[in-house]
Amino acid sequence: MKKKRADYVWDVPPSTRGKPVRLTVATCQFPVSHDIAANLAHMLDLTARAASAGADVAHFPECALSGYGAASWPTWDDFEWATLNAAMDSLAEAARNHGIWIVTGSVHWDHSHARPTNSLFIFDDKGAIAGRYDKRRCSINDLRAFAPGDQPLTLVIKGVRCGFLICLDWAFPELWQEHAGKVELIFHSCYSDNVSRDRIEAHAIQPLIQSYGWLHQYAISSSNSCRPRQNFPSFWIERTGHRGSSAIPDETGFVLNALTNDPELDAFCDRVLEFRRSASDGSLYAPYLELQKG
Repeated sequence: MKKKRADYVWDVPPSTRGKPVRLTVATCQFPVSHDIAANLAHMLDLTARAASAGADVAHFPECALSGYGAASWPTWDDFEWATLNAAMDSLAEAARNHGIWIVTGSVHWDHSHARPTNSLFIFDDKGAIAGRYDKRRCSINDLRAFAPGDQPLTLVIKGVRCGFLICLDWAFPELWQEHAGKVELIFHSCYSDNVSRDRIEAHAIQPLIQSYGWLHQYAISSSNSCRPRQNFPSFWIERTGHRGSSAIPDETGFVLNALTNDPELDAFCDRVLEFRRSASDGSLYAPYLELQKG
């Protein structure tokens, strides 16, 4: 049998290689509702618990703070914008007090759009807003209430390059591909629970997201609301596509996973990405095709 290269690390989950931790993420879940005060209470509790457990980042679902649009969907006539703004201030204070980054979904309206956006806000560990990502692939139903975003977002969190995606973005491979080689971690927030219609998401989405991690060599934290019953619990995918830890289905809480300081893994992932790039653009095969012509 041919001996495996010493630097071949793909068949070993990164979390089992005993390398020092770079970034610990608490992927959180709770039953997101239209009650902003109730959402905030869950988030403040989970943020405090995550910080006590050693997390550098607390990651929450799509529209976690605001609820998924107004209770009067699709109109915004009765939406409590002042309550949401106060809740945002409370969340910023929690990030500052606990020294933890927070990634959370919330609606946002800056009036440069005709409608609000379905967004992810990123608070740094000083409580400042470090960035905002607006969901780009809204469903037809979403478009009754939301305006789509049109820009990707990348940020550096404690030295780790991160990208951000929301829910239905999962169905568009180009959004995941554009982060390949540019980030080490994707924060993906969704709201996929309490569904009475076709539940294809229950068995298709986790493997789909796992495949993106494997293809593009980045870890993925996927946070989902947990009203009974979830299509899938919140989960983590390692940079090699291995499954990390998952939350308990339908239960409020969080699961801790981490990125490690692993130069061998970094080098291996870079080689895989370079192979795929050269294979896709044809440069890998061009010399061989030229030889065939001769």
